[in-house]
Amino acid sequence: MTGEHITARLAVVSALRALCLSLPHIPTPTELKQLKRFETLVDRPETATERDVDALAAGWACWWRDGRTAELSAMAAQLGPALIDSDRRLASFVVACAISVSPKPRT
Repeated sequence: MTGEHITARLAVVSALRALCLSLPHIPTPTELKQLKRFETLVDRPETATERDVDALAAGWACWWRDGRTAELSAMAAQLGPALIDSDRRLASFVVACAISVSPKPRT
């Protein structure tokens, strides 16, 4: 495969990703149930347990899509680090939020 072929394929994949990101997110019935549980955790995040990891991931994904990174970070700060570290999705959201608010190095 030549460099031109690779470049062409990357362009197609990039265009497909852009299309997918432009489409609205429609939650599944399972995700709706998780989001309902998440709404109860928003008021009392300190009550979250290992059983709530999927609800937290669903809610944080929704907040991330909506640009609510400050709220996500604030909620994460109220959870135990062990709970966040127990799930790569939760840990990824926390790291992504930290990166999104950190000052960019000057070039």
